Order: sequence, then C-alpha cells, then structure tokens
Amino acid sequence: MSYINIIEHTPATMATFSKSPETKKAASNQNHSVQKMKMLLVEDSKLLREIIFDAISQLGNVELTSTATTQEQAITQLNAGAFDIVLLDIELAQGNGFEVIRHIQQKHLQQQSTELKQPVLMMLTNHAHPHYRSLAKTLGVPYFFDKSMDFDLAIDAIELEADRFSNAQQ
Repeated sequence: MSYINIIEHTPATMATFSKSPETKKAASNQNHSVQKMKMLLVEDSKLLREIIFDAISQLGNVELTSTATTQEQAITQLNAGAFDIVLLDIELAQGNGFEVIRHIQQKHLQQQSTELKQPVLMMLTNHAHPHYRSLAKTLGVPYFFDKSMDFDLAIDAIELEADRFSNAQQ
C-alpha cells in the first residue's frame, strides 16, 4: 500500500475518484457557486510546487491559496489564516513537515472551543521510509505518499477530500 490506510482507501478505490481532464474541466465549470477547499502547500522544490499547482488547478473545488518553503513560513501562514487541507513535504528548505503538523495539532487543541476544524493532512515526500510512515501515522496523518511512486494517488486523494468538502457544504 502506498499510503497510510487510516481512512480505508486503497489505490483501487482511489482510482474511482480519478477523472479525465475533460470531466474535471466540466466539474470546474459547474462548481463556481460551491465554496472551494483552501489548500496550503508546504514544499521547497519550485518545480514540484509548479507541477502540483497545475494539477490542483484542474480540480474545480480546490484552491491553492498559499505556499511555504520552510517550516517557519508554513507556521506563519497557518497562524494567519485557516486552511481546509495541508500538503506537506518532510524535508524543507529550513525545518521539517513533522514540526508543522505538530503546530497544526497544537493550534487545533487550543482552538477547539471555536469549532475550527483541523485541516486534512497529507504528506508527499521522497523520504517514504517506514520510520517516517510510522511517525506520520502516530501524528494522525491520514495520507502519506511517496513522490516518486504515488504522485497521481496524492492528487486523487486531494480530489476525494475536495469532493467530500463540497458535499458537506451543500
């Protein structure tokens, strides 16, 4: 399995959520009135940020509203606004994604009384070692993807969560 199976999705079930570019574009045209899922991308590779941006822009109900290349930038972005989904790398230009996750969880615990929902957490990394997978699972990260093997699955998972988000808004 390519990612942590906390929410019971396998690559086979994820494939059912994959849409052709034409279907995604049609869905995008229909979703203008639907509130978009706000995404924070925490990734230090400029090339990968551009590739992810291109893939996300094909989805009609997700908006990449902010990016960060360091742990400090990510925490600053998280403190400045709310996000519905956060896609993180482990190794950043400074710091690491696990510390960003810890910050998100700490912030969420402090704000539980405000009913602010914790964002969906996803890790997309070149460091898909069992130790890191285990740490992500311990921290409650439902999705963990290897960049070199699971990129399409990561985009499918974002699309799945965005569809859930849109359905919950209706």
